[in-house]
Amino acid sequence: MNIIEFNNVDFSYVSEDENEKEIRIPVLKNLNLNIEKGSFTAILGHNGSGKSTIAKLTNGILVPDKGSVVVEGMSTSDEDKIFDIRAKVGMVFQNPDNQIVSSIVEEDVAFGCENLGIPPEECRKRVDDALETVGMSEFALKSPSKLSGGQKQRVAVAGIIAMKPDCIVLDEPTAMLDPSGRREVIQTIMRLNKEEGITIVLITHYMDEAVKADRVIIFDGGEIKLDGTPKQVFAESDKVKALGLDIPQSTQLVEMMKKDGFSCDDVILDAGECADYLENMLRS
Repeated sequence: MNIIEFNNVDFSYVSEDENEKEIRIPVLKNLNLNIEKGSFTAILGHNGSGKSTIAKLTNGILVPDKGSVVVEGMSTSDEDKIFDIRAKVGMVFQNPDNQIVSSIVEEDVAFGCENLGIPPEECRKRVDDALETVGMSEFALKSPSKLSGGQKQRVAVAGIIAMKPDCIVLDEPTAMLDPSGRREVIQTIMRLNKEEGITIVLITHYMDEAVKADRVIIFDGGEIKLDGTPKQVFAESDKVKALGLDIPQSTQLVEMMKKDGFSCDDVILDAGECADYLENMLRS
């Protein structure tokens, strides 16, 4: 069952030239894309490939020029359904500081619930549950300004969780974080997907994050160029590199070894798989 469907979607940004004449900058072209309920999808692409535009189309921040984006049967072009759509699809953006609206962590997490009109007792429970889910309960009464970048982003995720969406779309949520903060956020969203069944759409430029997903999609020029499991996509390493992207470091290491005569029939994606491969190789 699909939670989000892009049907023949075109989208362009509108700008003006030096003569103040309107010009249209095409970003997406006849895009067809389905996101399955309960899945974890990673979307990759170089800057300008259209991946952030896709994020904003999923919950009606932007609407298509042509075609439709449908969320659980509701079109994002239907203004009467926008409130319901945004309750179904939560958004987490790149800079956690831009998403913090309160001076106390628990008040910030409650903000979305309050705007949905959730009764105070239910809102209290949701806030407590959400903070526990992201491992931030002990910081409930702290000021967000005292938190690390990774902790702030987990608070932002908690605010979305408290609204109980079916899907969370994260637009490069770790781009401004240090490695520790990145790890905290990725572990949190993986847990939300596996334990809570929340659909995850992760837009990222980090390959080590993409390999955690069930599905990887690579965009270029507003079109899907590669789509499959992480192993299927990164098996096409030459194509990935031709699209201006890196491949996971472990994948690259094993490929270099294969060129030197070592054999490996599998696609190695992460450090754990790489360590197992090297151990088996040394034993043989």
